[in-house]
Amino acid sequence: MSMETCWWKRDSYYTIASLKFLALTYYFYLKLVQQRILIQSLLHNVFNFQFPPCLFATTTSQGNLSYSGICHDIITWISQQFQMELIYVPANHSEVIRFGIVSTLISQFTKQEVDIIPFPFVITPTIMQQMDFTIPLTVEDYHLLQPYPNEESRLTACISPFSFTVWLLFLLSTFAVILFMALLTFYRPPLKSISFTDAFNDNTIYVLTVITGQGNYKSEKTLAQRLVAGLWCLMMVVLVNAYTGTLRSYMTVPKLDPIVNTLTELAVSSETKMTVDIQLGKARMFLEATSGPYKLIGNSLRNNPELLVKGSSLEGMNNVLQRGAAYFANRSIIKYLMAVDMKTHPTCRMTYSDPIPFIEYYSMGLPKNSRHNWIINHDLQYLQESGLLTYWIKQRTPNVDKCKVGMSKPSGKMVSLTLVDLSSPTALLAIGIGLSFLVFLIEIILFLKTKKRKIQEENNAVKNLLFGL
Repeated sequence: MSMETCWWKRDSYYTIASLKFLALTYYFYLKLVQQRILIQSLLHNVFNFQFPPCLFATTTSQGNLSYSGICHDIITWISQQFQMELIYVPANHSEVIRFGIVSTLISQFTKQEVDIIPFPFVITPTIMQQMDFTIPLTVEDYHLLQPYPNEESRLTACISPFSFTVWLLFLLSTFAVILFMALLTFYRPPLKSISFTDAFNDNTIYVLTVITGQGNYKSEKTLAQRLVAGLWCLMMVVLVNAYTGTLRSYMTVPKLDPIVNTLTELAVSSETKMTVDIQLGKARMFLEATSGPYKLIGNSLRNNPELLVKGSSLEGMNNVLQRGAAYFANRSIIKYLMAVDMKTHPTCRMTYSDPIPFIEYYSMGLPKNSRHNWIINHDLQYLQESGLLTYWIKQRTPNVDKCKVGMSKPSGKMVSLTLVDLSSPTALLAIGIGLSFLVFLIEIILFLKTKKRKIQEENNAVKNLLFGL
């Protein structure tokens, strides 16, 4: 076989493959256009329910209903994409109260009362038998919404740079150095007439002046005294610089109480309990657990049934603010609740934990085996790639990350110290003045008692003398 024949056969193969690909592409394009024509101008019934931030309705001044929410944005985008007209059908409120929102939506959907359910479903084998779903639109991790932690008091800022162990060792080391230098002074050759008390007092003053950075003169010329004094000065250079370098941050930077960041911490916490939505099935994995932190949380939920959220997510927020509980929900719900609270309270009243290792995929409900499902899913891929979902979520949850503990950034400029920052040294000064005044009163009382006793002894002596005569 010649080289030209091989090249001709290979070119023919590629040409046929390209033609098949073009034909297949054109076929799918025609099918896509045909489906778009079929779905256009159709009336689609959509559920109306109260489930913020997904979908909720508000009454305008004219008495009409105005719909809002992330799911409303998605369904509006779909209607504009296919030029469909949407009709909102209200969910049965009494059934929502009795059976929960998920069961009610599925029940009315199977009765063909609506065509699309704009609700963030988590796909399970049970509900897959009753309806189809869109492609996963969002992937959400879970957090713990909890009260904003209190700021630790700055009255103890002066002792905060060192732990209790460090302070204890520091005091013991100071006393040991004073005692050792006093012994060296008392027993130094040649022996001089100096008492141990005077040696102890002199070395105490020297050690304290080195600690405070005042400096002092050490007259002894013995090598042992110089070694101890030199090592003590070297140690104080390191210790004092470490203390002063950390002290300003403790005085100026607010330090918050620790928050609950994991389910394990929540399970063993004696102050914070979990509150969770029972309608969406999240409570079931805790109530049915047989071991580990999940079982402890389940026991807590059984002992505190008022923390099981049966209504909207706003009930979970109220449990956080009023009962000090931690609301277990996905990121979008938590940020929405924080944004709602910040509209009326500019200061942060809530924060949220680090991501909990628990994620869910959310999809919207579609009719079972509908011929329009695949074209809707086809265009929803463009919605995902466009980044509109992220944009809509950020629009409804603006500036909530500032309330995340550890997320606030320093201003980058020098800040003057305030009276609150200086409360710790001021408190120490007040304590010192109070102690000195107390000691002064004790000295006056002891002096008066001693004087009274001496006067009484002198009077007794005079009386004895007179009676003796």
